[in-house]
Amino acid sequence: MGKACRTDTSSLGYQPTALRLPAGRETVQIPPGLGSDEAVIARAPARSKPPCISPGVADDNLFAQNRACFRIERKRSWGAISARVVVRTAGRMVCRSNFHQLIYFLNRFRGTIATDQGRERPCVLPSGTFAFFPAGVTSQWYLTSGRAIQILQRPDTYTNLAFDILQEGRGALVPKYGLCDPRVSRIVLTIANDIEHHFLDRFMADALNITLAVQVSRLCCSAMTVAPASLNGLSHERLRRVYDYVEAHLNRHLTLTELASVSGLSTYHFSRSFKQRVGVGPQRYLIQRRLERAKTLIRHSNQPLALIAQETGFVDQSHLTSVFHRLIGVTPGRFRASVLSR
Repeated sequence: MGKACRTDTSSLGYQPTALRLPAGRETVQIPPGLGSDEAVIARAPARSKPPCISPGVADDNLFAQNRACFRIERKRSWGAISARVVVRTAGRMVCRSNFHQLIYFLNRFRGTIATDQGRERPCVLPSGTFAFFPAGVTSQWYLTSGRAIQILQRPDTYTNLAFDILQEGRGALVPKYGLCDPRVSRIVLTIANDIEHHFLDRFMADALNITLAVQVSRLCCSAMTVAPASLNGLSHERLRRVYDYVEAHLNRHLTLTELASVSGLSTYHFSRSFKQRVGVGPQRYLIQRRLERAKTLIRHSNQPLALIAQETGFVDQSHLTSVFHRLIGVTPGRFRASVLSR
């Protein structure tokens, strides 16, 4: 099931080293360290009966009881989606979560894997491939050690999406591994890199969460039939409501779900319909409006840039400066200086 992906993971610091497997004599290339996810992964001794895992307490309790089995390099949460870069030791692990899990492998893993829906099977998981496990599914792994990115998504993201993209009924999400998809790779690596760089705001994280859910649904949903595009898109009145809401709340950290609610459409259809009507996606439009408001305040007030960043919905002055320079071509400070010199 493993189709190799050529994905650049150098930004996450992967440096392979040799390690001998505890269950055999073969030497494989894997990175140093040990670890797994604090929320969903527990280590069980080889050949022992898998522990009984309660869905209601799995997240925190498994981490507390198995803290020595893994290391989390970095992590971040944006509400409906969270990400962790984890390092794990070789051996048997039992995984279960109340969230949908996507595990993206940063180096080549090999071993066996089984879920509560099938028997144990040998597997090779090349770098750049990923596995997906729906909420409530127990999986058992016996793998070499290495590094991975784990994405956790709230199930309601997929539940709401199912009514939008499935033509007939709701298809069931099924566990899969050895998957390779360039779009999923780009989304996961973007989210993981933001753990350190913090350039994603809640709106962009919300958009990536929906986009990832759409793509995973297409890959991991049984009886998947995509519905045709809805004809009930953004009317002039609905679009005007969104415009007015954005202008009135530019100082807030708006989300895609919030704007979709204002429009009266689902998040999925709102995002598609908005781009068709306006020519740019909701996130790009919001950034444009924030920048225009920031430019107006810089021109006509003496407010500190930190306060302007706050009043225009940027995370902080650094975020304002980064976006301003990338899209306008100069920093806010130089823009103000050029206005004063006229």
